[in-house]
Amino acid sequence: MDGKKIVMDDNHVDDHVDEEIQACFDRESPKSFFTYAGAGSGKTRSLVNTLNFIKEQFGIELNIYSRQVAVITYTNAACNNILDRVEHSPIFFVSTIHSFLWEIISPYQRDIKTWVKGNIQKKLKETEIEEAKGRKGTKTSQDRLNRIENYKKRLEKIDSVRKFSYNPNGENVGYDSLDHADVIKMGSEFIKNKAIMQQILICRFPILLIDESQDTKKELVDALLDVYADNADKMIIGMFGDTMQKIYLDGKENLANTIPDSWVKPIKIMNHRSAKRIVQLANSIRLCVDDKKQEPRTDAAEGTVHLFISDSLEDKQQTELKIAKRMSQLTLDMGWEEGAYQSLILEHHMAASRLGFRNLFLPLYKNKKLAQSVLDGSLPEAKIFSQIIFPLIDADMAGNKFEVAKIIKQYSPMISKDSLQKMATDQRQCLRNANEAKKSLCMLFEGDAEPSCIDVLKEVSSTGLFNLSERMLRLVSNLEDEQDIQIEALKQALSVPVGEMRSYCLYTEGNSSFSTHQGVKGLEYPRVMVIMDDTEAEGFLFSYEKLFGAKEMSDTDWENERQGKDSSISRTRRLFYVACTRAKESLALVAYTQDKESVKQTVLRNKWFSETEVEFI
Repeated sequence: MDGKKIVMDDNHVDDHVDEEIQACFDRESPKSFFTYAGAGSGKTRSLVNTLNFIKEQFGIELNIYSRQVAVITYTNAACNNILDRVEHSPIFFVSTIHSFLWEIISPYQRDIKTWVKGNIQKKLKETEIEEAKGRKGTKTSQDRLNRIENYKKRLEKIDSVRKFSYNPNGENVGYDSLDHADVIKMGSEFIKNKAIMQQILICRFPILLIDESQDTKKELVDALLDVYADNADKMIIGMFGDTMQKIYLDGKENLANTIPDSWVKPIKIMNHRSAKRIVQLANSIRLCVDDKKQEPRTDAAEGTVHLFISDSLEDKQQTELKIAKRMSQLTLDMGWEEGAYQSLILEHHMAASRLGFRNLFLPLYKNKKLAQSVLDGSLPEAKIFSQIIFPLIDADMAGNKFEVAKIIKQYSPMISKDSLQKMATDQRQCLRNANEAKKSLCMLFEGDAEPSCIDVLKEVSSTGLFNLSERMLRLVSNLEDEQDIQIEALKQALSVPVGEMRSYCLYTEGNSSFSTHQGVKGLEYPRVMVIMDDTEAEGFLFSYEKLFGAKEMSDTDWENERQGKDSSISRTRRLFYVACTRAKESLALVAYTQDKESVKQTVLRNKWFSETEVEFI
C-alpha cells in the first residue's frame, strides 16, 4: 500500500500548480501569472482546468455583465480542442491571435481606414526612395515599380471603401481587405496607444489567457504588458508556455525576463508523455539554456534513443528505411519496420522533395505574399481541391452516388436555391446540367490520366460546376499577366499534375508520414524519426551542422551567443528539443553531415548520447 501511495504522489507532484493558478482569481487579491509548462507536462489540461474553475466561480457574473474570458492560442485545431473541452460555453472567446485582434478592432472602421491609408503612404514613400537609389532595369527594380503602382492604385480606392474585411483563415486580396501582417500590427498599435481601445478590451475581456505564449506575436505581448502596467487592478493576464519551445521568430524574445515580478510563476516539472530515456535526453539538451529540468513518470517505460550519423550524399530514403529496420531490432518493436512511425523534417522543402510536390511548392514559397498560405495550408487554390474536387472524384470512382450528390448539392451553384427558382418550370434540367458537368470533370481522370491543376480549374470554370474566386478566374484565363508576380507564381505552380496537389494536401492536413519539426509542437507519437539535414532544408535560420560541431560558427553567431541574443545555434537547439520531445516510446535521430566524426564527438562531449547510442550508417 505504501509503495503504491509513493508512486501516486510522485506522478501528481504538479497538482499544486492548478491550485496556485486558481488562487490568482481571488476577488480580494487578484494576480496575473505565467505558468511554465514543459513538453508533455499537461499544459492544455491545466488551461482547461482553469477555464472550468472560472466558469464555476464567475460564470453567472460574466454572463450578467456580457463579459467573456479571452483565450488566445496558436492554431484553429487548438481552438477547437479547447472549445470542445469546455463544452463551447459562451463565456469563453477562444481564438487565434489574428481572430482575437480582428474581433477587437473590426467595429472601428474609421480608425482602420486612417491607419491603412497612412500605412500605404509610408510603404509607397519607402519604396520610391528604394527605387530612386537602386539600379534601374533589373528584375528587382521592376518588382519595386509594380509595388509602387499597386500602392497608388490602392490609395485611389481607399477613400471609397465603406467597410474593410478580413478572413483570418483564407484569401485577403481585394482593395477592401486587410492582410494578416496588417491586422497584427494595427491591432497591437491600437491596444497599445488608444486609451479607449484599452478600456474596451478590459471591459469585455477582464480575464485574458494566452496559450503558447512564447510564440505569441511580440507586438501583441508588448501591447498587453503595457496595458497591464496601467491597469493591473482591472484585469488578469495568464500565460502558459515554455521558452525552450519558442520556435517562431516573431515571438517575444526573452519572454520570461519581461514578466513583472508581481506575477505568480508556477512551474510544472512532470513529463507525462515520454519514456525516461527521452526525458533524460531533453533535459541534457536544455541544460546549457536554463535550470528547468523535467521528471518522467515513475511508471514510464525506459524507452530508447539512438543517433544515426550518415554521409549527406547517401540515398536518404534508403538510409531511413535501413534506420527504421535497425530501430525495430533495437526496440523489438515491429511498428518501426512496418512504417508506423512519424518522420520529422526540418523544412517544408524536404517534405516537398520526399512526397513529390516540389514543383508545386517552390514557386509559391518563393513569393512573399503566397509563402505563408502555402506553409499553413490555407491557400484557396489548394482548398478547392482538398475540400471539393478530390472528394468528388474519389466518390465517383468508388461508385458512391450518395456522396457525389451530397458534394454537388453542398457546393455547386448549378443546383443552388437561386438556380432552381430560375428554372422553376424544369428544375430537373438543373440536375441534368450539374450531372453532365460532373461527368465532364471526371473524364479528365479516367484511367491513369493525370491532368494539370490548371486544366482541372479550367474545366470547372467552363462548366460552372463550382464557384471560383476572382483570382482563380484570372488564373484560368488565357490572358498574360506578367506584371502580377503573384498570378504568375500560381500559374507556374498549378501547371503541375494533380498528383502533386494531392500529395501536398495530404501533407498540410497532417495525413502523411512526414511533418516539420515546427508543425508538430503540441503533438505526440509512439515512434519518432527526427531527420536533420541542412542541405536538403535549403534554409539559413537553423543549422544542425553548427549545433553538432560539423560546421564553424560565424562571427555573428558567436557575438549573438555572447550577448544572449537569438542565433542559428539557439534556434536549432530549441527546435531539436521540440522535435525530440514528441516521442513517447522510442526516438531515432538521423544526422546527415559532411563530417561524421565531428558530430559523434560533439554529442558525446555534450553527454546527449552514450557511445552505444551513436551509430554510423
